[in-house]
Amino acid sequence: MRDKNLDYSHIIGFILILFVLMIFTYINNNVINDNDKKLNLSSHKKNQEFFTKKEIFYIEKRKKNRFFLLENNVLRLKISSLGGNINEVFLKKYKAYDSSLSYHAKNLYLIKNYNFLYKLFFMNKKGLNIDTGTLYFQPFLLEKNKISGITTLVMRAKNPYGNGKGFLDYIYTIGEKNQYDINFSIRTRNFSSLKHGSYLSLEHRILSLEKDRDWENSYTQVYYSVSHNDLNNSTSSVKYLSEKKTEYKNIYGVNWIAHKQQFFSFIFIPEKILKNVFIKSENFSSGSFLKKIQLKTFINTEKDEEFHLSFRFYFGPLDLNLLKKYKNGFENIIPFGWGFLKWINKYFFLIIFQFLEKTNLNYGIIIIFMTVVVKLILYPITYKQYKLSAIMKLIRPEIEKLSQKYKGDVFKKQRAMMELYKNVGINPMSGCISTLFQIPIFYSLFKFFPTIINLRGKSFLWVEDLTSYDSILKLPFFIPFYGNHVSLLTLLYSFALLVYTKLSNNGKKDIDIPINENDSSIPDMNFLLYLMPIVMLFFINSYASALSLYYFISNIINIGFFFFIKEFMLDEKKIFVKIQEKKIVKRNFWKEMKKEIENKKYKKNTTK
Repeated sequence: MRDKNLDYSHIIGFILILFVLMIFTYINNNVINDNDKKLNLSSHKKNQEFFTKKEIFYIEKRKKNRFFLLENNVLRLKISSLGGNINEVFLKKYKAYDSSLSYHAKNLYLIKNYNFLYKLFFMNKKGLNIDTGTLYFQPFLLEKNKISGITTLVMRAKNPYGNGKGFLDYIYTIGEKNQYDINFSIRTRNFSSLKHGSYLSLEHRILSLEKDRDWENSYTQVYYSVSHNDLNNSTSSVKYLSEKKTEYKNIYGVNWIAHKQQFFSFIFIPEKILKNVFIKSENFSSGSFLKKIQLKTFINTEKDEEFHLSFRFYFGPLDLNLLKKYKNGFENIIPFGWGFLKWINKYFFLIIFQFLEKTNLNYGIIIIFMTVVVKLILYPITYKQYKLSAIMKLIRPEIEKLSQKYKGDVFKKQRAMMELYKNVGINPMSGCISTLFQIPIFYSLFKFFPTIINLRGKSFLWVEDLTSYDSILKLPFFIPFYGNHVSLLTLLYSFALLVYTKLSNNGKKDIDIPINENDSSIPDMNFLLYLMPIVMLFFINSYASALSLYYFISNIINIGFFFFIKEFMLDEKKIFVKIQEKKIVKRNFWKEMKKEIENKKYKKNTTK
């Protein structure tokens, strides 16, 4: 049968259209990025001026700003006397990426230099405002409970309009062991001259901590839990704001709000459900900050009632087992994917990964073993696919005969082919089902490796960080969809995929003959298969190197399976003999049926 020819005009047209789209996307992104840079730089300067002026003003007016430490095995907090805010949060067990050293070497601060501010706005009966961010707090109490190991720091500020009476306390408590959450309470004494309620305001500018800022920013967003009160029971759900654009909304019945980064998070947990919270997330396309998140809520109090409010602040890693212990649904902020992909990652890949992690091997070796385990589990599907391919190859001459015989009648040809498939004992649809089964597994890994904190900062061979791309060459220019670096693991994966594609399609030709044999406008499907390695080369060049490593090893195993099944599991000669035997049995069956029918007719005629 003659192969279909490629329509080069269609291909050239497709390439030209793709090229124009790439140039348009590149120019458009540059314009947007330049504008964003200008806007972000101007807003950043304004914020810097605001905070600097405020700090200078209070240093001049009052005493020098002082800091007080609270710490345990995993956290160290620095509390500022100006505004009573947390000025620094240092995570002792983790490091931030250092671009000068090209690995995670810097101390990791989730909060630093006034990038995290919270304050209350009170109003007394005379109409005078009290902004707690302008108050100067002094340490009133610092003690550690010898039994529980909990350390308590009470920061106290005087009522500026109380004529020496009344004060405001900020109470911080931190556990002794490996606790990433702290308790924070606000209480007043002799503030009875205040009007009903107050406003709580919080602003958090999230610092960049990872190698690839853009990739990290795509994983940085606001998650929040809201309560739903039905007639019979109370339920809650976790929702989120956009990770790409500026978004703001009013949310009701808030259980908690998380400012999630790629591997770490701040979680704001009120003691009581907040009825109404306004929240805004603003995206920064450049600079040291990823996003600015603001929230405001009104806290209602009764007339002449003292103010008392309690929260918990979580500053820590996105560790699934750790977050589950809080039993508040915090683990749902880890982006394992949506729908079925999330279940595959949590209850298949994560279980295998955690089991292999107990070996204490290098994480690159663990990923290789993980790939082997997954491929062995999926081996029956691989075997069935190859067996189907081998049988289809053997019956190709029969298919070609049927195509020639029923050239003008598509329905008869299709019915004859289905009869042929039935005779040889195969179902072509089973190959499609097997492929569809593996597609969710393929895509779920795109969400799995970039979110596993245990891989963060772990090296393997030339790879510095398995959760980010590996780079063997820095390009002096940016290639759209590819980037400005060359990933060796991506190159190896693309080459292995090309080899496997060549092997699996070796000797294959199109089975169906076109209705018009002179029509060569339909391109060869093999061309699309060979285009796949090039597409993947561009697509995953900036993805986590652990993903490229997994796919590279997966294709090496596929090539090994190909030769193993071909040499030891499937004997094409035996399969061919079985097919011929089935055809003979089928032919004999029809002969016997024909004879039996003729004999019955003969007997009827003789009796007459």
